[in-house]
Amino acid sequence: MLQYFEVTKKSPWLPQVKALYESAFPANERIPIKHLLDDKIKREFWAFFDKEEGENAAPPKFCGFSNSISHGDITNIVYFAVVSELRSRGYGSQILQAIREKHPDSRIVVDIEVEEDSKDAKELERRNRRREFYTRNGFDSSPVDYVWQGEHYRLLSAGGTVTEKEFRDFWKEILKDIPGAKYP
Repeated sequence: MLQYFEVTKKSPWLPQVKALYESAFPANERIPIKHLLDDKIKREFWAFFDKEEGENAAPPKFCGFSNSISHGDITNIVYFAVVSELRSRGYGSQILQAIREKHPDSRIVVDIEVEEDSKDAKELERRNRRREFYTRNGFDSSPVDYVWQGEHYRLLSAGGTVTEKEFRDFWKEILKDIPGAKYP
């Protein structure tokens, strides 16, 4: 049974989350983890654990994390990762389902690196697998592409399309009180 708990500066699972964050995302796609933990932007930062049922059950196993921001009827999954040795076992789909259950009336958006920008066959395969995963989980392409920190992204959405104006307005509102912050 999948359970999730908030990630804070004092969480005992913060080292596991930080290690996964740093291994799953290249440096140019990360912001300092301290920003994911501060309260300048209201985020949902969750660690997910698989808890077996029964008397002889093993201790809960760390599976992954998600970091999302909601405003109005849009929830943007900013960071999301599953422990590499647990991928392709359904945990990612369960995590997305937990986010959807928490935000039943929201359009859920996630960004992926644009496949056609990849010059490396392995990287292209990884990007294609990521797109296929989100497609299997009910996400569709949106008309929004943008560049952030040197990487070209495409927005995918579930629960309805998000326009480029809505996406930019979302980030303008989220970052309005943070001096020098750049939105996509």
